[in-house]
Amino acid sequence: MTGFNFGYQDPVPARITFEEWDDLFQQIPDELIEKFHYFPPNQDAWSKYLFPPQVFAIYGARHLRRLKFDNSLAALRLWGFVNNESERLFRARQIGRRVIAVMGDLGPLAVLVNAFPDCVPFYPDCWWWTPFVMESKVLLETAARLGIGEATCYSRAALGAFAKHSYFPDPDLIIAATGASCDDYSGVENLVARLTGSCLWVETPLRQPENIEPLSDLLVAEYHRVISALEELTGTHLTESALAQSIAQANAVRTMTARLRQLAYQDAVLPALEIMVIEFGCLHYYSDIAEWTAILRHLLATAEYRRQTRQPVVPPEALRLAWLTPPADPLLLTYAEDQGARIVATEYVINQALTLIDQSQPPLTAIARSHIDGSLNGTSRERAEMLIRQAQANRAEGLIISGILGGSHCAMESRLIGSLVREQLQIPVLEFDVAPPNREIDRQTKTRIDAFLELLRSRR
Repeated sequence: MTGFNFGYQDPVPARITFEEWDDLFQQIPDELIEKFHYFPPNQDAWSKYLFPPQVFAIYGARHLRRLKFDNSLAALRLWGFVNNESERLFRARQIGRRVIAVMGDLGPLAVLVNAFPDCVPFYPDCWWWTPFVMESKVLLETAARLGIGEATCYSRAALGAFAKHSYFPDPDLIIAATGASCDDYSGVENLVARLTGSCLWVETPLRQPENIEPLSDLLVAEYHRVISALEELTGTHLTESALAQSIAQANAVRTMTARLRQLAYQDAVLPALEIMVIEFGCLHYYSDIAEWTAILRHLLATAEYRRQTRQPVVPPEALRLAWLTPPADPLLLTYAEDQGARIVATEYVINQALTLIDQSQPPLTAIARSHIDGSLNGTSRERAEMLIRQAQANRAEGLIISGILGGSHCAMESRLIGSLVREQLQIPVLEFDVAPPNREIDRQTKTRIDAFLELLRSRR
């Protein structure tokens, strides 16, 4: 087994329940729990994070009780680290680091912030999962009282989190990208700016293939304003080598993520839920790029070992699905796998955080070009083509589009993308909006997924 396990032997790969992880955790040696800390090389007791899902359920993440998890030590490490993020951000503030909220562009701005010493970037956008994970509408109701209600995407939970002051520390700086991005989230950003009284805006242009160079120049000029603000905040002059190092770190994360996706989609050695969490780690590395990089190495070693020893965690013969737009309710991925499917292609609106940043170009130009390759700042046809390429390569048999209730771009583009996929791949498409946070998936959605999978079986 992989050397990252320090002698611990993973059980035969399986997706296990919340209760089964509780039993399995009893077999993890105490000395192993002591080995993993966030903010390395720090080894203080407060920075341990290798805990079972039960710990986080007690603190409010009640949805964990209904999910299924990969049973490897690497996956346990992933879940402990991800669920620990709020605590980690408050600890960052306590130990003197600057906490920087970056919003709206989902990836590129975090690369800039990471180039500054003792700065921790995070995307409040990602708190959109919190109402589902906590089975609570508190953040959504708070956002509604502040002016943004049910006619808007679940990302409005970020506004509620800013207002509550308890999900992350009040940021030292808020940098918000707007322009060619999610309309709903631009509204959220405006209300955050009004609530907090300060916000550095960054314009993000629409991708136009015939005008890449001027668009890149515009973004570079915007990034210079961001750098000036960070230099003033930190008292540190940013060097080109520091920026190049940040890009190299981001590329290391993206390279490992790409390989993990390939192993999961082609060899079925990691479940869909863990892979979605891994993909989103490319945004801001769950507020600690050094430890997130170490976790990815551990996951990669585990996945490669499973491939070499032919130990898939999901049946390779399961129905092969492409999935468009991240499901706000993670239980949907668990349910799809429980019903005999596996995910082989995704377009989760974060392509700008997955593609490698060209290290042969000047650093700011390279970051700008990675942004221009994004999912949200181009046409729906281009987004469809991103998905179609993956779906073709991995022989997807059907596409699920999990729209966001109230999300304006979902209402406009889901049917269009579905039509393009049907036309080019000749595969069935299921489209539905994810219902508000609840303990279970609603019966109508379950029935539609069941019928869709039955249709795919009949086509084999």
